[in-house]
Amino acid sequence: MRDEQIIEAELMEISAIADDTIRFERIIAWCANYPDEVPFALHQLLRRRDK
Repeated sequence: MRDEQIIEAELMEISAIADDTIRFERIIAWCANYPDEVPFALHQLLRRRDK
């Protein structure tokens, strides 16, 4: 797995996209490129949501 900060930066960049369709496409592409990091990304997302 890559560095956590790199993963978080990529996810923040994707989340900043205003267009929902483009954001969705980028999420799908990111998941396809880094399938082993998807569980980490979901954990980070859920952790932020709880705060």
